[in-house]
Amino acid sequence: MLILENVWVRSLQSRSHAVLCGLSGVIPTNRRVGILCASKIERRAFSDLIAGVRQPAIGKVRREADISSPVGRMAGIVALHTLRRNCVFAAKMHRIEPGSLIKFVAFVANIDAFMDVPYKHVPADIALAFRYALSYGLPYETYFVDGDILPQTAEFTDRFASVIKQRSATSGFIVISSNVAQVREFCDIVGVVQADKIVLYSNAQRAIHEYMRLVDLNKPDVDATETLLARIRRALKLEDWPMVAAIATSEMQDDPDSPTAIWLYGELALSRGDRRRGIDLIIRACQANPSFEEPWKALVRVAEDEQDEERLKLLASVLMTNDQCRILRMAAKIIEQTGTDAAAADAWRRVAAAARTDVGVLIEAGDRLLRAGAGEDAARIFEAAYAADPTNGRLLVMLYRSELLFSDNERLAELAALIVEFYPEEAERAVRLAQRARRPEVKAIEDGGSSTLLESVAEEALPVRIGRALKQQDVDALAEIAEAEIRREADGATGIWLLGEIALIKGDRERGGELILRACQADAELEEPWKTLGRLAEEEKSEERLSYYVSALMTNGQGRIRRLAAKALEPTGDEESILAAWRAVAHVAGADLALMLEAGDRLFRYGAAGEGAQVLSRALQVDPRNGRVLMLLYRCELTFSDDERLLALAGQINDVSPADIDRAIRLALNARKANLGKRMKERFKQPAPSDASA
Repeated sequence: MLILENVWVRSLQSRSHAVLCGLSGVIPTNRRVGILCASKIERRAFSDLIAGVRQPAIGKVRREADISSPVGRMAGIVALHTLRRNCVFAAKMHRIEPGSLIKFVAFVANIDAFMDVPYKHVPADIALAFRYALSYGLPYETYFVDGDILPQTAEFTDRFASVIKQRSATSGFIVISSNVAQVREFCDIVGVVQADKIVLYSNAQRAIHEYMRLVDLNKPDVDATETLLARIRRALKLEDWPMVAAIATSEMQDDPDSPTAIWLYGELALSRGDRRRGIDLIIRACQANPSFEEPWKALVRVAEDEQDEERLKLLASVLMTNDQCRILRMAAKIIEQTGTDAAAADAWRRVAAAARTDVGVLIEAGDRLLRAGAGEDAARIFEAAYAADPTNGRLLVMLYRSELLFSDNERLAELAALIVEFYPEEAERAVRLAQRARRPEVKAIEDGGSSTLLESVAEEALPVRIGRALKQQDVDALAEIAEAEIRREADGATGIWLLGEIALIKGDRERGGELILRACQADAELEEPWKTLGRLAEEEKSEERLSYYVSALMTNGQGRIRRLAAKALEPTGDEESILAAWRAVAHVAGADLALMLEAGDRLFRYGAAGEGAQVLSRALQVDPRNGRVLMLLYRCELTFSDDERLLALAGQINDVSPADIDRAIRLALNARKANLGKRMKERFKQPAPSDASA
């Protein structure tokens, strides 16, 4: 039995709004039960509740049977693994014999030829058939179906129908669907969600009649409260392609050159596997309206998944044509992963130029340039950012860190004195940075000693030597540095980390991972091993080891390190795990504006607009005159706040960054808030003076 006791479930958009209110009921798990929800939002909440994706805010859900994850949409499939390897992993998780499961899936879905192909490279219809076959191949007391019971592919329907007939003889089914014909034909009990209860009907026709009555009552309210952009995002997230096609057709009727319609047709082409057509349409949408962010985000997502090097270069070049700092930042990240260090450095220089006074982006750009070896460029950026925000101690430490690579002792001593005087809490870190860079003479100056070098010959800074050796994959140079570090300190984190890097270069990922973890445990403040661990997590194919790496990264109290764990989870993790990771990043972000901006933006992207708004509100307290923070907060609150609150935010945007008010108005109009857009135009857009009045 599945028992719900006074269950309340919050909305994903606003934590103050409940979707299911005091729901109670008992659902038999040994029968074929259909569930009809009049509201799509209620249906999604109910589905997430049964699947365990969302927990009730109030009340209890008791499962007295082994219920499957949603058939055809099961979690745990690794895109980089072959279909066969995914079957083996699923069999081990459910303690069944892998060989029998592989044979079952290959036969039922008729995909023998694809079993040794990575999941991400198989056609969409084969992937769909594989997911359904794998779901029905695992033993459960009750199978949970959200949508279609059979994959909509004629070639496989007969085999799947036979399997479902066998399964229904020994197991129960819970089917949540808006397809009343399917529910009428397959289910012997039908439940209708009504306000605070689930009413079960043995007569399917009576249940369908009640469901249609509730649909007619609820439809106007749903349409009135949901904005166009929210509908599009939800449809894309749920892969509801008929809904996406309907919205695109409607937008195209209103405006044949609508960027929204062109973008959505591109998404539809991508869903069908027509990658070239999809990319062309999304690029057209970007060029039609450069200020409309959604197509640009889609283009970034396509670029992140792109395997063809020439096409990836084209996508990166298109992204770099945008003048918005946020888009350039995304392009720079892609170039950083796929291009040369010189190209990445050029991209981050453009990001810094576009950021102007946005301190958060300037910090990130300077940090990336520092990693790429462009210490002098990074120092200029940090110096300009520090001049704009002299109260930011982190900027001063970053400036000090970058100048350690090239400045003389007097300049470094001057910066160190500023740190000691105004930010004494950062003084110890500055000293450690000088020691790691083999600049102990700076320590002598800070202590009031002689400016004479402590060593007869000034050595090249250690980070520069390590960085060059890693870039050139020079195992001998790395071994020499590691040996010297271990002689100096047997359990030193730097030496252990470099031994791990050597093992990774030689291809021993297991040994390398163990050494990197040891280095992280030896010195939690040394960032380089943690960054390597984050890179390992992003590249890891083993679910077990990925979970181990992510858990280790989450033990670090620094927001930048936890961010690596959240980024590693994004390609393969489920939405709830990704949201939890970004919540953890936001929790320890402190006054780090860049981290709060990224965490708030990611929470918004993954549907937690209310939590994203809370994080961005904290960022606004750190820097009240930051135009980027205001725009992101405004975009989040567009999904749930009233017009008065949005007008107040628009007023702040107009005061801080008047150039962004046009974009704020367009966002309001794109969200189908025409009245709000009109009021904003009347209040903030003053008519230009005529020649006669002049």
